[in-house]
Amino acid sequence: MSGKNKSAIKNIPNDAVFIIGAGHFGNRAAHLLHQQGRKDVYIVDLDEKALLKLDNIPFKSILYNGVQFLADNFQDLNPSNIIVPALPVHLAYEWLKLYWHGMYDLEQINVPEPIRTQVPLTWDGSEGSLLISYADFMCPDNCPEPDICTVSGERRSEPLYALLSNLELSGFKVHIIRSQQLAPGLGGYQVAELEKAARKVLQDKNITWLLGTACKCHGILSGFKIL
Repeated sequence: MSGKNKSAIKNIPNDAVFIIGAGHFGNRAAHLLHQQGRKDVYIVDLDEKALLKLDNIPFKSILYNGVQFLADNFQDLNPSNIIVPALPVHLAYEWLKLYWHGMYDLEQINVPEPIRTQVPLTWDGSEGSLLISYADFMCPDNCPEPDICTVSGERRSEPLYALLSNLELSGFKVHIIRSQQLAPGLGGYQVAELEKAARKVLQDKNITWLLGTACKCHGILSGFKIL
């Protein structure tokens, strides 16, 4: 399916899943969803060769830059459609930036250093974003996201999405999109959650925001202000 043909994604089923990215993680997501018996799975990527590698399972390919696809076609998606991020960027933030292009400009800023003292382990992400995790090891691919870690045996005192939602930092507001587990080791969120984030941020355009996506154990934060 060509990404230039927007009419090709009309009449999308309410339970459709959009995997954004056809690399290693997108490939794995497609196979897991196929094993679940999901029928309406779309995989979006600008790399045609990557899409062709998935020809052994039924899915609908869209040849399009993943972030741009979400921005250009967002109004055609159903609130219940699920987005599976499978790109090495903070998809929710990058979508917001493109979705608002022409109305508002977003200036990304570094996540402030004091945040590191309020969260578990951190790593620097792209363009000032911050990667956050409870784990200092490679999690198993089939992690069921339990309350007690299957590797370390530690009980998580608070899910990371809740911890990040409760962050307090002077001059900033925080909004976290929770990644829901679709299968062991695979997470995503509904289109409605992106729309909710956009509406919430617009209610306070004159403040600096921290937008995050997180599951129970891993997350990412991006800081920005609206110009």
